[in-house]
Amino acid sequence: MNLLPVLLKKFWKPLAEILLVAFLLCAAAYWCYSRGYQEADISWKFQWAQRDLTDATTALQREVTERAKEQRRQHAADEERKRA
Repeated sequence: MNLLPVLLKKFWKPLAEILLVAFLLCAAAYWCYSRGYQEADISWKFQWAQRDLTDATTALQREVTERAKEQRRQHAADEERKRA
């Protein structure tokens, strides 16, 4: 039990340096990870926004086409009623 305080007193500087280096390495690794995660997240958000825009544009075009067909049919039905 008497050995631990003696060892700590003797090796506290190298131990502190090792812990500091380990902490700095962990902090750098976390920073790199979070930066990569943010870049990937931004990339995916951009891709999803493009997909959503494409889907909305396609749906709008389809709706316009279907409304034009419906109006032609209605116009044809109105003409048929006028003739009868």
